[in-house]
Amino acid sequence: MIKIHISNITDITKDGLFYRNDIGDICFIDLSVCADNWEREHIAINKSETNMRSVGARFFGEYAFYELYTDEHTQLYMELNTSVIKRFLTRITGWNFHAAQFSEFYSVQKKLNAKGWTTFDLS
Repeated sequence: MIKIHISNITDITKDGLFYRNDIGDICFIDLSVCADNWEREHIAINKSETNMRSVGARFFGEYAFYELYTDEHTQLYMELNTSVIKRFLTRITGWNFHAAQFSEFYSVQKKLNAKGWTTFDLS
């Protein structure tokens, strides 16, 4: 699995996702390949009602990531600063310690949606 930090994403277009790799080169992920791979593996949920094609899955919880169904699978991740105390306080107060990080995380989903792509929510 290839891992890319969300902050390395440079652009999302109708054709794909561009990101900066560890040595600074701009790389491309063809989202139509991801959608084809997703649909092959998830026949029952292959088309959304909004005519957007799913390119993978997303999760925001103890950790946050998008998993794109590239041939070798690619994980777009972000680190969440979580501790036992923060988890406990979240449960008893409902306070969201990760609101700013969720906003950054969800901005990727908004950009995908704007270009006709989506991800399946695992949260």
